[in-house]
Amino acid sequence: MTRGDPIKTVLTLIATAMAILVLPAAAKEIPAQLPDPDAAPVDTSKPVQVYILAGQSNMVGMGTISGARCRHTGIYLAADPAAPKGPMYIHPVGNYKISQHGVYVSADPRAEKGATASIYSGAYDPKVDYDKAKPAKIETVALGVTKGSLPTISGPHTVLVRGFIDGPESGPYTVGAGYGDSSYNVIELDGKEVYRKDVGGKVVKEKISLEAGIRYPVKITYLKDGSTAFWMSREDLQGKGDLESVSKREGKFPWLIDDAGNSTVRNDVYYQDARINFKGSLLSPTSNGRMIGPELGFGHVMGTYHDEQVLLIKTAMGNRALGWDFRPPSSGRTDKPDADKWEGLEYRLMVEGVRKVLDNIENIVPGYKGQGYEIAGFVWWQGHKDSFTPELIDEYEQNLVNLIKDVRKEFNVPKMPVVIATVGFGGHNMADKFLRILDAQMAIGDPKKHPEFAGTVASVDTRNFWREVDESPMSQDYHYNRNAETYLLVGDALGRAMVRLLGGKAETLPQAARPQPVAQQASPDPAQQDEAAGKAALAPIILDGMAPGYIADPRYNAALLSEASGEKPKRTSQFLRGAMYGLTAFYRAAGVHDYDWHIFGPDLRNEKWDYYSFDPKEALPKEKGSRYRKVTYPEGMENWFASDFDAARAGWKKGLPPFGQLDGKLAPLRDSCTAPFCSCSRSPRTPWEKEVLLVRVTFEIPPLKEGCRCRLVVGGSAHVNAGEGYAIYINGKLLAQSNTGVGKRQGGQPRGGHIYNDFRDEFQGGKVTIAATSFLRYNNPQGIIPPRGHFSLWMEEAKIPPLE
Repeated sequence: MTRGDPIKTVLTLIATAMAILVLPAAAKEIPAQLPDPDAAPVDTSKPVQVYILAGQSNMVGMGTISGARCRHTGIYLAADPAAPKGPMYIHPVGNYKISQHGVYVSADPRAEKGATASIYSGAYDPKVDYDKAKPAKIETVALGVTKGSLPTISGPHTVLVRGFIDGPESGPYTVGAGYGDSSYNVIELDGKEVYRKDVGGKVVKEKISLEAGIRYPVKITYLKDGSTAFWMSREDLQGKGDLESVSKREGKFPWLIDDAGNSTVRNDVYYQDARINFKGSLLSPTSNGRMIGPELGFGHVMGTYHDEQVLLIKTAMGNRALGWDFRPPSSGRTDKPDADKWEGLEYRLMVEGVRKVLDNIENIVPGYKGQGYEIAGFVWWQGHKDSFTPELIDEYEQNLVNLIKDVRKEFNVPKMPVVIATVGFGGHNMADKFLRILDAQMAIGDPKKHPEFAGTVASVDTRNFWREVDESPMSQDYHYNRNAETYLLVGDALGRAMVRLLGGKAETLPQAARPQPVAQQASPDPAQQDEAAGKAALAPIILDGMAPGYIADPRYNAALLSEASGEKPKRTSQFLRGAMYGLTAFYRAAGVHDYDWHIFGPDLRNEKWDYYSFDPKEALPKEKGSRYRKVTYPEGMENWFASDFDAARAGWKKGLPPFGQLDGKLAPLRDSCTAPFCSCSRSPRTPWEKEVLLVRVTFEIPPLKEGCRCRLVVGGSAHVNAGEGYAIYINGKLLAQSNTGVGKRQGGQPRGGHIYNDFRDEFQGGKVTIAATSFLRYNNPQGIIPPRGHFSLWMEEAKIPPLE
């Protein structure tokens, strides 16, 4: 439909009719790679070509422009088939990823996996040219397999392993070989020394850039025998999937970047929002604000196709269903509550927004000269919200038919070209509910199923445009993980489909093959997965790659050294986890438990303690939290924590921990607790009857060991809103104190006190007296609760892992 000056309107209609008559001969051809936009003047003798873009949040646009960060703390590559591939979360230090790479006996694409081991007589001699020396033995080894062993011969010998490796992605890498003794080696990759660890020396690594699809020669000279482990580490942990990385770093969509490295701006395509902010601009990556939608890719294609000015009118809103919010008039009304108010509202707002823009076109399109306009096409991308109910899924196809017919009728364009982007969530591994909507959307563009739309409606399958979380700025599947490439590809494909409907030709933008559907299988149990074998296969990567990176990280290094030294920090915490906990998490992930905490001395949870409880005269309202406070002790108990205090004479009783109660009963505080440092799911064995609890025990203990850390753990209160403050004394001296219980976001970690160097003299062996106090809890953030408490105390020891 054309509006504007009557004379110009007539001329425009004549020009349009002539263009239609000659379209097949003059139809433009859109190449796979679009040309750079130029500053050539726009043809204002022809009507502005108007395209309506509608849908829900993904049409609004959720593609990240810049600022994407790598989702992984580290990316490592393993050739060991036993090494589990994929995301690997090590609590609390980070998200890692294990990928596959190959090791081959030659560069031939048909070469078998493995490498060639040559064994030379005599101990390693750096003066010997082993490439020219004659080996005593040659055999193929499974380089990269942790459980594999280097071949040997009797007597002193030197092993060299030669092979070829590849990587799945281009970029800088470091490499490592061996495990334990065999980690003493020298690695040459593509003729460059990239790893050296001399016997008695430290590891020296060099980065090397590798290209995907190329096999590089590798030579490893082993200084000691052992494992055939080999692994790689990706060193450029840059964010992926934002527009900046896709266009600038990866070089895709070159028409989006000019020669100066800046984003291009199309002077022939104007973008106007007609639903959310009602702002407009010449088309650029920031036309839509901080995120891009399909308008960017679509607009570049249509700007290339048309000589006329192009106007994109977007009228989209998130969380909208076709069967309700966009419900077209032809679908009728339902009997749902508020149907008169909300049902079809988004459809009405879409029409209203488009009409407002067109009625004001002379003030919107730059350089508009009254040439009028034509509504050239309608673009639809939506479907997520309709997946919420089977009813909307069943109705989707018919509702979409009605939408197309109603929009054409509304704007009086009976054959208005329409392009539909399908849902693409999950790519080719799409959930069934989305697949049903996709089938409905594809059916609309199938002339066999809808002959009434033949040649005027096209559907675009977007599953190939899905990008996984690892390739994207964030994990948000319903917004395509905010991947800018997805939004560009969807828009580009919609534009090319529109060009074909208009009678033009458009090559398809080539893409690399994407993962195809994966058959869903029942998850095997841990025994079948052989979890232990997986940990063993990853041990070199974890302990020789991840852990050293953690130790060297400035965020943790100083704290690690301080904790290992045993010196008391300026500020102590009631919580016992520090940087060392993160380091030992790597060992646990590798199946090594040498540095875990374990009971030291007698298990005090099974020892009888002296105890006493009382209500202090310094009463505190039950709604008051943080009940630990200075109180007056019963007469004769002022020094209850001293080594020479006589508990029996003071009238104390003896009992086994845990000490506790729940509303006066010997009941666990919660049944679900499985934390060994808490155990509040155990029923108390001795009643804690009144607010203040005093406990003490004297026991024999061996001397503390060098190279180990020790701590006292307060059990029974490791959850949010659990426990109260406490104080722990060793031989009458205050070791640790907390004035509060466990607050918000503090749960799930042990409480107590570390035994720092200033207290180690108290543990030289022989008798030690431990005394402690705590308070019952009477409230939580919601108000007063029945009284509760759970208290036990024991001593633990852990070896300090190496920090080289």
